[in-house]
Amino acid sequence: MKIITGLEFRLKNTAVCIGKFDGIHRGHRLLLQQAGQSGLSTVMMTFLFPDGTSIYSKTEKRLLAEKLGVDILIEIPVSKEFFAMEAESFIKDILVEKCGAKEIVVGEDFTFGCQRKGDVRLLEDSASQYGFQVFAFEKLKYGGEIISSTSIRKKISAGHMSEANNLLGEPYFIYGKVQKGNQIGRTISVPTANILPEADKILPPFGVYAIRATLRGKQYKGVGNIGIKPTIPGENPVGVEVWLFGYEGNLYGENITVSLLEFLRPEKRFDSIGALKEQIMKDVALAQKILSAPDP
Repeated sequence: MKIITGLEFRLKNTAVCIGKFDGIHRGHRLLLQQAGQSGLSTVMMTFLFPDGTSIYSKTEKRLLAEKLGVDILIEIPVSKEFFAMEAESFIKDILVEKCGAKEIVVGEDFTFGCQRKGDVRLLEDSASQYGFQVFAFEKLKYGGEIISSTSIRKKISAGHMSEANNLLGEPYFIYGKVQKGNQIGRTISVPTANILPEADKILPPFGVYAIRATLRGKQYKGVGNIGIKPTIPGENPVGVEVWLFGYEGNLYGENITVSLLEFLRPEKRFDSIGALKEQIMKDVALAQKILSAPDP
């Protein structure tokens, strides 16, 4: 997959999906699926806000886009100049001249240009002039609920991972490189892997989760903690600590994807390392029970 950051590019014969693509949820996947059927190069155009947070970090979005078959990912940093661009200029200068768009795929409520004056109707009115087709999709529903990034954010923030995962289309995950931690786990026969989430990522409540992790293309079941390790002395950064069932070996420096399946309990401080180990064993037993259950 080719990644373009900014507006210095020139493409030809593309099917362009446009949106913020916060969580790349089921609705977004529908747009990408439509673009992928065209036989044209699939372009996913998204926007980078300077101080924004997202369900997935920039790195994670790139991984998902490639997994979903995107050929070219365009990341446009949002600025005052970009907000001031007239809607007609966005169509002519960006979509037609730079993207070489032959298909434009958006949600029915998509707006663009200065003061959001551009909409699906303007795209459709411009289609014959510039030689592209417009595909606008209604809001997708799942279980009677409209799928939106706002709804998914709320569910993640509340720790309702199963509900959030259903709307996303696959489990919410955290991706990162395994760092050296406090190395307490190995002293209590619970060797763990630690990763630090990117700063622009929305996290669920601190606590313990049943997880699946992907490492070197292989999946492992496990249990993970998100938080600051209050039982461990000192100031610990917000991190993800996971124990992979059945894995043996050194993980330092490895890239790992940790998918959160179910919230087990809040993070808490224990009076001793021994009490922490006792609780971890209970967490492991519960996670194993959940992860061994057949999918509904």
